[in-house]
Amino acid sequence: MSTTSEPVVQVTNVSKKFCSHLRTSLWYGLRDIAAETWPRRHRPAAALRRAEFWSVRDVSFELHRGEALAIIGSNGAGKSTLLKLLNGLIKPDTGSIRLLGQVGALIELGVGLDPVLTGRENVFVRAALMGFSRAGITPLLPAIIEFTGLGEAIDMPVQFYSSGMVSRLAYAVAAHLHPDILLVDEVLAVGDFDFQRKCINHMMGYLAAGGSLILVSHQPHHIQSICRRGIVLDKGRVTFSGTATEALDYYFSQQLAALAADAPAGAGAQLSAERPVAIEHVALADPAAGPVVTAGAEVEIALTYQAFQTRQGVGWAFFIHTSDGHVCITGAYCPEPIVLPAGQHTLRCRLPHLPLTAGDYLVKTVIFEFESLQPLALWGWENSPTRLRVVEAASLATNAQKMVQQLITIPVEWPQ
Repeated sequence: MSTTSEPVVQVTNVSKKFCSHLRTSLWYGLRDIAAETWPRRHRPAAALRRAEFWSVRDVSFELHRGEALAIIGSNGAGKSTLLKLLNGLIKPDTGSIRLLGQVGALIELGVGLDPVLTGRENVFVRAALMGFSRAGITPLLPAIIEFTGLGEAIDMPVQFYSSGMVSRLAYAVAAHLHPDILLVDEVLAVGDFDFQRKCINHMMGYLAAGGSLILVSHQPHHIQSICRRGIVLDKGRVTFSGTATEALDYYFSQQLAALAADAPAGAGAQLSAERPVAIEHVALADPAAGPVVTAGAEVEIALTYQAFQTRQGVGWAFFIHTSDGHVCITGAYCPEPIVLPAGQHTLRCRLPHLPLTAGDYLVKTVIFEFESLQPLALWGWENSPTRLRVVEAASLATNAQKMVQQLITIPVEWPQ
């Protein structure tokens, strides 16, 4: 795909500020309207005024035809505000936005849907909001209804729809009107797996046909499946720009670093009868090679804990997750209850053969009551996760595993 053509989205030094106090914001709004009406008498404030904050600050990027861009960031980073600026719902305070072609937006799923009207009637309403006549949308109606998968519910009032049904209807309308630019904000988060698969397949076909897409999502596999490029927002500013995979890696590394910095040290945890156990450290090692583990090697897991008093009937477990923490690849529980002596001690287990392919992983552990399965202490679920790096010599098989994103290996006997 060539990016030498004129960009369909061009954002240059865009900033948007909001006010946290309602009455003050209304006063500022009147002043800004006056500044636009009589620019010679009133000059809009470029800097922040009392109770104001920047939601988006000096954001710049371009998007070409056939490209998909992921906007990544924590809640409150400015992602949805940026999409609203692109859709023209709000005006930027500084900078410029240039769009070539028709824009379809899925920012707030309920916007444009009348809860009293049926799903079928709302198709026409939403199409009208996007500039389509009834005659123009009628030929597309069967395909839209089929895509929603709502069946007879299409003639039911929208007020009785679940959030997933609303997302199906809203996406189906926007998708089948074939906009030049599609803005999507977390629409896949409320759909079931079948709907997510259908949307991803549609987006891939939409991009192949020359459409341009900007996606906001917290789902890494959605981002990596659809987008080639990504930007990371933090407090309204672009802190990273690169490929989607690089942007996700940067985002997760920043998140993990922040959590580790904010987390209290396990060794300093204050134990009591209410908090009887604390996990202080988890380590993984290849006995022959040290902390870097070779694929297929023997691995030892060592969990160091501190117990307030001796405790009977306890179990412990470990889980290995993908580097983003979203997919649990494998794990194991101790099969029998154990006794935790008071004080500092270490629990150990051994993996005779590590089945993971080369890559970076996270290890999470838990100490729990064996009978009730209630956790007594957690490690890595919210902060300070233990990282596991698996290495393997470069080979055709290793490259193939990376291409298909294979996570584990299994013993296979091939017939001769």
